[in-house]
Amino acid sequence: MIVADTSVFTDFLIIFDEDRHRKARLFLTEASRRGIVFYEPFLFDVELAGVLCRRYSREVVYKILREVRNRVELLDEALIHEAALDVAVKTHCRAIDAYFIATTKETGSTLISNDKLMVSNARKYGIEAYYLIEESKKAMELLKKL
Repeated sequence: MIVADTSVFTDFLIIFDEDRHRKARLFLTEASRRGIVFYEPFLFDVELAGVLCRRYSREVVYKILREVRNRVELLDEALIHEAALDVAVKTHCRAIDAYFIATTKETGSTLISNDKLMVSNARKYGIEAYYLIEESKKAMELLKKL
């Protein structure tokens, strides 16, 4: 099981940097081909919408969100709040990062992120995590095991 944070989806959907886009595209495309469902905290689509609205119209953002929601399972806040609080206390990370790390913990997943600090905090918390930008080969190997 996998949790891919918003940065991975953002790099897939918006080309800020060609290398980041390529790695996100390869990872998400292979995961989709293998039928892997991504678990996400309830805030995932809110954060993604905020990023997408900088580039796209409201109508396009809602269309993208509908497509993405078909490929992810959003966890209810009540299921992960206590774990997120524990993550925040132990790692001192941002709230959104705590929710992604808690979702990873609660689902027994591995975290994939293009946010180096989130990966560092996840590892501090004892979560298996990969920084896709530098560890794309390891992340792709993970897909083969699932």
